Amino acid sequence: MESEWDEIITKGAEAEVWRGSWRERKVIIKKRVKKGYRHPELDEKIRKMRIRKEARLLTEARNLGVPVPIIYDLDEIETKMVIEYFEGDRVLDCIEDGVDVDLKKIGRFIGRLHDAGITHGDLTTSNILFDRSEKTHCFIDFSLGEKESSKEMMGVDLHLLKEALVSVHDDPLELFEEVMKGYEERCGYHSEVVDWLEKIEDRGRYR
Repeated sequence: MESEWDEIITKGAEAEVWRGSWRERKVIIKKRVKKGYRHPELDEKIRKMRIRKEARLLTEARNLGVPVPIIYDLDEIETKMVIEYFEGDRVLDCIEDGVDVDLKKIGRFIGRLHDAGITHGDLTTSNILFDRSEKTHCFIDFSLGEKESSKEMMGVDLHLLKEALVSVHDDPLELFEEVMKGYEERCGYHSEVVDWLEKIEDRGRYR
């Protein structure tokens, strides 16, 4: 069944994200856009590979118990993915409004991903949603994610989240400490990742 495209949410360099409907469900439709500067066959191959990889990461994350949108439909020919619409706000906005989003639980979810070798790639407070009434989380946009990631890449994930907290919120280090309490409970080699996080931060200080 064809999905209905109602309203565009974001239009980035790699993909368009729409709000729409599919089989009477409210959904998000993500479509990888064509790149005119690439050879058409190469462009098609890259777009298929990337939409397939993101779908695979979402599936694996869900199997790990990490809250991510359900995939309803994947069309590799059109390079689009139809996923569950999550009724929630960005964690960024929730924290600014003084809402308790349970950062320790978020840390546990990140720990599960990393323990399985998965990195998100763009782990910020804009890519984690929170339903204020149901008290549930949802991690979105795994387009830059990777499987079989290095400890350094996991350190980058944590660094991005820490920077997101530092750039917008009061008491960011206290908030990040809450994340790390949960993270250390779920990631078996958290100390190695923290070592990489410290190295990444040192690079930034001495540039």
